[in-house]
Formats: sequence, structure tokens, C-alpha cells
Amino acid sequence: MNGKPLSKAADDLLRKVVQGFQESTEHSIVDPWDLSYAFIADIRRIEMSSEDLKGDEVLDVLAMASNVNYIELKEDWDKLSIEERKEVVHRIIEAMASLGLMSALGTIAIYAEPYKKEEILRIASKYYKKKISYDEMVSEMEDVLWPTRREKIRYWKFIESFRKAMSLARYLPEAVVRAMIHVYLINMIRLQMFDNLWVIPSVYPRLLE
Repeated sequence: MNGKPLSKAADDLLRKVVQGFQESTEHSIVDPWDLSYAFIADIRRIEMSSEDLKGDEVLDVLAMASNVNYIELKEDWDKLSIEERKEVVHRIIEAMASLGLMSALGTIAIYAEPYKKEEILRIASKYYKKKISYDEMVSEMEDVLWPTRREKIRYWKFIESFRKAMSLARYLPEAVVRAMIHVYLINMIRLQMFDNLWVIPSVYPRLLE
């Protein structure tokens, strides 16, 4: 749709799903980035199938992700052209990816051990200054968080979750990812270094155990 304003039905559907998904993540026992990764994978699978977005299969995923009534979503969905459906789904994927990635970055910035935070800050700053690629940043951060072979074996589930979380960047524009790294990782770590009254937000679950 090339940036054209959404129709009322498309905008209503987008808001319902995104707001519902955000609220669902706040009450779920599953981490936000894992939810984002799983639902995006389901949506992408349907997009790539022969059915594409002509049918209603994607609505099952959207209803489950947002905890919004299927019939309510279908009323808006049926009013959309195929192009509008593609645009709305694209924006929903971006919103899910943003929420998952922000949550993961904030969790790392808060719960990583102090000496690891300093190294993560250095690595993230290199990426932000375009001295290394995003993939290089992720690889270097992983080695800081789980530096030994023993830790990599013991915490393989956390590493897998970390990789999924960081892979959400592929669904976002590079400028957006760089802004997130700056705000939710670099600035958040710096704030803790200089603010003795720092309070840990409860919205960030523990990625690192």
C-alpha cells in the first residue's frame, strides 16, 4: 500500500490485534520474544502458502495472539482487499517483532551481571556507530553472556531463546533496530551506571538465569 493511510476497517483490525497481543504478553507465562517469534512464524507460514491471505486461516492466529474474538476480527477482515490484508499483516508482524525485541533488549540491560553490562555496552555502541554488523553484535553479545563451553551447554535453552529474540530484527527496518539498540540497551545500561535510584521495571521478564 506504499504508506497510504489505512481504511477504518484495516485500522480497527490493526489496533485490536496489536493492543490485544501486548496485553496478552503482560499476562502470559511465556516470554514476549518467544510469543512474538512463534506467532510471526505462523503468520509467515500462512502468507507463503497457496491459500495466502485470500482465506481466513490467518485470523485463527491473530485471534489467538490477541485474545480478541474471532468473529469480531472477521467482521473487519472481510471488508479488506487482499492488498489491505497484506499491509495490515505486515504492520502486525512489525509490531510483534518490535515488542519482542524491545523486551529482550531491556531484559539484557537490566539483568545481565554488572561486568557483562559494560562489555555489552561496548559491543552495542560499536554496532550503533556502524563499526560492526547486527549479526556480529549478536554473536559477540552471546559470547559475553555465556562465555564458556560449560555455560553454553548448561544454558542452551536460554541461548536458543536469545537467538530467537534477536532474530526478530529481520522484520524491522534497520533504522528502527538501531534506535531500539540505542534506547533499550545502550541508554538503559548507561542510566543504571549513573543513577543510584534506578528501579527495575516489572515489565521485563528474566532472559538470563
